Amino acid sequence: MKIEFHIKDVVITAKQKALFEKKLMKLKKYCKDESVTIDVYLKDESSAEKGGVDQTVEISTVIAGEKIFVTEIDDRLLRAFARAQKAFDRQVNKLHKQRIEKSHSGSDSYISKALKALRLKK
Repeated sequence: MKIEFHIKDVVITAKQKALFEKKLMKLKKYCKDESVTIDVYLKDESSAEKGGVDQTVEISTVIAGEKIFVTEIDDRLLRAFARAQKAFDRQVNKLHKQRIEKSHSGSDSYISKALKALRLKK
């Protein structure tokens, strides 16, 4: 698993970056078989027209052909990241469960396949 940070107009410390990486590395358990790159975009979108401070966190990746993308905006970067990370974790978990259900429902045992071939029931 590889994590790439894209930072625009935001200052983060090495400690914050390590915290972000630690939180996202927990998702490694869902994608053991494939190499995954997680892109984290940290942006400051504050302006006089918006009337406040807006810190944007976007997290995106592609797992098993499915694109997962989360965006959170808050006045605090760490709070925006926490929300985005939780939403991202939920989506990855949901995708993982769908993959498991699909693999279990699509596979029949050897005996079931043989009985179907003979057009018999168990």
